[in-house]
Amino acid sequence: MTAVAPRTGDETVHIGLVEAGLLAAHAGASWPFPLQVPSYGRIEGEREILFATAGQALRARGLADESGPDGLAAEAVAALRERRGIVDLVVADAEGATAVTALVYRSSALICRQRLAAGTLSVRRVEETALVDAVLAEIPKVEAARTMPVTLPAHAVKEAMALTDDEDDASRAHRLRDLVHDSGGDPTTLDSLVGLVVPLTGRGQLGATRDGRTRAGRELSWMDGPRGRVRINPARDGWLSVNSLRRADLRFALGELATAARRP
Repeated sequence: MTAVAPRTGDETVHIGLVEAGLLAAHAGASWPFPLQVPSYGRIEGEREILFATAGQALRARGLADESGPDGLAAEAVAALRERRGIVDLVVADAEGATAVTALVYRSSALICRQRLAAGTLSVRRVEETALVDAVLAEIPKVEAARTMPVTLPAHAVKEAMALTDDEDDASRAHRLRDLVHDSGGDPTTLDSLVGLVVPLTGRGQLGATRDGRTRAGRELSWMDGPRGRVRINPARDGWLSVNSLRRADLRFALGELATAARRP
């Protein structure tokens, strides 16, 4: 196996899901949430055939040699095997959801990106100090919404997120007001929420994990609507707080999660 690693951040490779499964098997570790790499080989002999074909494909692209994974494929194996922390991101728009993970290992971070339901994922390596910029670049730039803080029942927010322009404004407002009223809230606060997130144009969630199991830091969720981006915070007893979310606040929250993931 070649010992020289690719220069940091200047190369991205795309690998198929069977190839990703082969690398995970080589590492003895699975790809982390929210990436979706299925388990292959449920029929006897199928796994060997699939992985043999995947190995040939990796060798043909210079990502493996007779000794095993090479280049960025070898980096992926090292990251899966040695990761000490992970930053995870899911962003969604009208076209679907994209999952991103940053696996922290040694002095590097492996940035993995997958359009969910797609048949490939991309990987690239950056210095661990560049993790925040690398993950932030995966989040669409949306201006912060101009709004005062709003506190609402979580299920009312969920209903609002599911609304579309096809529904009649009057019936939509009446239904949501009933939900808030039944939960003991102030129905007038819905006027602000509906204007913020209907129609919903995007959403996202950031988090971090230590040791492959333990959630670390404070997760961040947001929604994008016609008036900009808002942050969704758990409040109390099934209620949520909706606040404006600036790009600087997003970077700060991501920085805290990255710090948690990077701890020795």
